[in-house]
Amino acid sequence: MRTSTAILTTPDASRHLFKLCKHFARKIPVEFDERHGEIRFPFGVCRLAATADAMELHCEAGDDAGLTRLQDVIGSHVELVTRSTTLLSPVWQPAP
Repeated sequence: MRTSTAILTTPDASRHLFKLCKHFARKIPVEFDERHGEIRFPFGVCRLAATADAMELHCEAGDDAGLTRLQDVIGSHVELVTRSTTLLSPVWQPAP
């Protein structure tokens, strides 16, 4: 398994998590509440967690190509659903 993480600093983490999960739930399996979410793509899974000041993204895929695709899809949709210039694009780090 290939994994990566990104942390986005924002006071609106719970709201962004909800919007992102709701967006994907129209097409693929998603489970979420106000603090946690899991988005299941055919090529990988993204788990989200909202804290008081950040949204944590944890991606997992079977291979490098799947992980790259997952990071690209999540990153572009974070920008789309937040519609904010104050929330930076995810900077992905390999998970330990």
